[in-house]
Amino acid sequence: MARPRMALGEWGSVSVTGQVRGADGRFRSAGEGVRKVDRWRARGKVRDLDGVVRDVERYGTTRAGARRELESALRERVTPAAADAAIGGDTLVKDAAEVWRAEIDADGRLSANTRKVYLNALALHIIGRDTPSPLANLAIREVKVSTVERFLRRVSSESGPSAAKMCRSVLRALLDLAVKHDAIAHNPVRSLGKVVAPARDRRESVRDGQRAFTREERDAVLALADSQPRAVSRDLGDLLAFLAGTGARIGEACAVRWSALNLAEGTAQLGPTVVAPKGKGPVIQEVGKTKAAARVVRLSEWLTARLLDRQVGAYPNEWDVVFPSPLAKLRDPSNTSKHVRALLDDAGMQWATSHTFRKTVATWLDAAGASGRETANQLGHARPSMTQDVYMSRRTITEHAATAL
Repeated sequence: MARPRMALGEWGSVSVTGQVRGADGRFRSAGEGVRKVDRWRARGKVRDLDGVVRDVERYGTTRAGARRELESALRERVTPAAADAAIGGDTLVKDAAEVWRAEIDADGRLSANTRKVYLNALALHIIGRDTPSPLANLAIREVKVSTVERFLRRVSSESGPSAAKMCRSVLRALLDLAVKHDAIAHNPVRSLGKVVAPARDRRESVRDGQRAFTREERDAVLALADSQPRAVSRDLGDLLAFLAGTGARIGEACAVRWSALNLAEGTAQLGPTVVAPKGKGPVIQEVGKTKAAARVVRLSEWLTARLLDRQVGAYPNEWDVVFPSPLAKLRDPSNTSKHVRALLDDAGMQWATSHTFRKTVATWLDAAGASGRETANQLGHARPSMTQDVYMSRRTITEHAATAL
């Protein structure tokens, strides 16, 4: 019966023999009865990662030393990726996080906002800003499915399900990199289910303001934005009207250019968004949040008329944006959201946010009979369902929007 083939990276038994130095300076195996040897030779066969079985030998001044030298060489030989990797099984999570941070910086595929959110979750929860998190000082090989599950449950309890979902995404990417570096064989995060908010929390979030405006509420907010001195000084009126009439993300509204509007036809081309990378000022990111973000939306008659009036008195700016800041700079979406927050508080609508305009558009379109595909096109969502993604065109300009809004 044939001897079983060794697995990749496996080596056989190790033999250790003594050697003596001859008169010619060469080493030869010590014969029987030799009481003093000059060195020890350890030999073994290993099946390298290319599948070829080779002899390997190492030397030492003692029998045990020679064996240790050989076994160390064999381990390095069959794990070449691990030898050069920045992340190993004993690397601490907090140190592996720095490697991952450098990799996403060099990659450039993540949008500035996504990168900002990921790094915030990494610093706040996974590493810990003031005190180390339960994961920070664990070795990568010590991170198990149960470890991650306990950690995410704790984050969800302390900071909410949204924070836990974000941590799950970051941990999955971080440990995927560890798998790529051969530090671990399997990513434990991929064995977890989705992070879902308890039913009670979801009901409370709906009661706590995750609803749409009524028409009376929307009109009251827009009227206040047009009349309140502080809102007028911040030039919020037309911006909020655009959010209310299109369902655009606030970053998209801050980035929309006059050249993207066809006011004769009553359409707007959306997609680019304003982002504010850490340590830098706002910039326009030409690629939207998702692939579906690039879209054309139909404008209602009242919004078209409002934009025509704005165009008449518009001051030029170097970005050609429709809604620059009062100082003719790009608007920072974060600061603008705070200004909207203050206006909504003054309107007695503490439950609402700038995102409520977007939810309102979706709600009203649904009530007006728009299909899921039309609503997804209007908002720039990737998919309402697989059937609609495959069989219905994303290029459709939503006619229901102009009527409903």
